[in-house]
Amino acid sequence: MNLIVQFIRKIKVNPAFWIVIFGAVFTGHFREIIVWFFVVLIHEMGHFAGAHLFKWRISRIDLLPFGGAAVVEEHGTRPFHEEIWVAVLGPLQHVWMTGLALILNSMGIISPDDFTWFLLLNFTLFTFNLLPIWPLDGGKIAFALFTKWMPFKFAQRQFLLWSASLLIAGGAWQLYLQPNHLNLWVICAFLLVAHFLEWKRRHYVFIRFLLSKLQQNPSKQTRTLIVPPTMPISKVASRLIKGISHSIVVKDHNPITVEEKELLEAYFHKHSPECAIGQVFR
Repeated sequence: MNLIVQFIRKIKVNPAFWIVIFGAVFTGHFREIIVWFFVVLIHEMGHFAGAHLFKWRISRIDLLPFGGAAVVEEHGTRPFHEEIWVAVLGPLQHVWMTGLALILNSMGIISPDDFTWFLLLNFTLFTFNLLPIWPLDGGKIAFALFTKWMPFKFAQRQFLLWSASLLIAGGAWQLYLQPNHLNLWVICAFLLVAHFLEWKRRHYVFIRFLLSKLQQNPSKQTRTLIVPPTMPISKVASRLIKGISHSIVVKDHNPITVEEKELLEAYFHKHSPECAIGQVFR
């Protein structure tokens, strides 16, 4: 019960959401919009429960005209398995809701027409949210996969470009097929703005990633980076991979080994990030 109270307190309703509600009332679709509203809430409750379980900092739950969004402070800084679980726990709610509707339909509690509509609603929300496009759940899963196998800064850039390409291609195709679909225009516009904002804040996200590596305990998984002494500290930091502890070998006449935390201490506290690593560590 306490978890539900915390969840309700985090909900922030976008003003445009009320326009959808009032529109549904005037067009005679009030029952459908109420069911849709609760389905979206349960979806977001799944994300909230996962984030709460892993002790993430949750800023708010936004209710938008076409769905919801859980806003957290842990973007790119938590272990891979946590990010995957928090992302998938939203779409997984549609599985049990569909199963419950199937049982209620077999018992005659809901009509076949209502069951078909509810099934379509859950299938649509499930598949849409799993599209590998930022900031949808599928996009967050894809981002976690990118950052697991590539240096964080490179993965961040490549993922956003890849995601934006998918959005532009897929959105253009759907708008060509359904040019008068107002909700589709709104969704595409929202996703494009989300990409633009995430691109603008990518350096901030990268710095937060580096700070999290500095504060966390070393990972059991290790990797050695071999760099020339003339490489700037910032360039070396851009080669760090999430979930891995790095040893940096500065290849010179007398090679030296710099541990990851030493590098990050120099990056944040002791030297300019643009200093050559060979000048900082001698």
